[in-house]
Amino acid sequence: MAIGSISAIPAQAAGFFSLQGSISVNSGQTLNIPAGQLNIGGNGYGYILNAINGFNPYSAGNNDGTVSALTLGDNIYLYAVQQVSGLAKIIASKNSTAPASYTASNSRKLGGFHVGRVRPIANRFDAAYTPITDFISNSAWDLGHRPKSAPEGMAEFQAGVWGSIYLLSVASGSWPSVTFGSFYNVSPVSSTGGYNELDLHRGMHNGGMRKPTFEEWLMMSYGAPQGNDANNSTAWTMTANTGTCNTGAVVKSVSCSNFVDTVGNLWEPLSGQFDIGNSTNAYAWDASVVNTGQDSAYARGQVIHVAWRASVAGGFWYAGSYAGSRTLHTIEYPWLAHGAVGARGVSDSL
Repeated sequence: MAIGSISAIPAQAAGFFSLQGSISVNSGQTLNIPAGQLNIGGNGYGYILNAINGFNPYSAGNNDGTVSALTLGDNIYLYAVQQVSGLAKIIASKNSTAPASYTASNSRKLGGFHVGRVRPIANRFDAAYTPITDFISNSAWDLGHRPKSAPEGMAEFQAGVWGSIYLLSVASGSWPSVTFGSFYNVSPVSSTGGYNELDLHRGMHNGGMRKPTFEEWLMMSYGAPQGNDANNSTAWTMTANTGTCNTGAVVKSVSCSNFVDTVGNLWEPLSGQFDIGNSTNAYAWDASVVNTGQDSAYARGQVIHVAWRASVAGGFWYAGSYAGSRTLHTIEYPWLAHGAVGARGVSDSL
């Protein structure tokens, strides 16, 4: 039981958590943390959390020493730690398990946010605007308001729906237990190196994500400027490019929902497949569309179809000015492994 003059009775139960609202990003790179109660350490260890308006994770005493300067790509975690008074103290940290000098027994991960590039709605489609590095306001999460997936590198683009800020890359594991995640300045996973486009869903699903619908992708990509033929100023699309770039390499390739590389770099697959049909061709069993990608050495049946297709969006590394926030390709072959298709995940709220 917490020692001191304050007692949080409901929070004495192991795992208890309650906030009067959600953690949110405030102006001036600060956070608003609502009042609440939570358990830190198991049965009998209940603590009260007072509301904090304007919490600065970079101020002395508010972090464990790992949070020292605004750094692009950082995931910052907020921990509630035990105090003898019975009041919980908030400590910011870049450590994903516990703040420095604390353990899982005397601290509890409360929430967090991502540091990335942001594009205001007033600068939608503005090729001259250079997005700044800041707290991504729609990336703030807590135990009661977060995606089903790992919250790192995710942002909420409509109520209850989160998307990966970056094109997905391998977070852990290998096929078939591979898990994708959202990270800055890494090589994105693509339909190559053993993967075909249909295989990409497995890494997303293992990470608690799914493919977006076209309408969801439109929300995420809104405001990102179109690509160019002659340069990579606004997106990785120059017609002379020969391959992908790392996630976040192009400073201006940011949407108004603060998603990166929605234009160019790699096509992004959308949910669903379809058969366009053709009256001049007879339907026939087809093994070639099954025996590509991961597990192609195993017998996996055949597909009966005329013209099986999928949709991808955004453009890829040498699409030039064809790439944009409304670019759609509706006759992609989902069994291909040509390396031009990546993945962006979507996750519903927990």
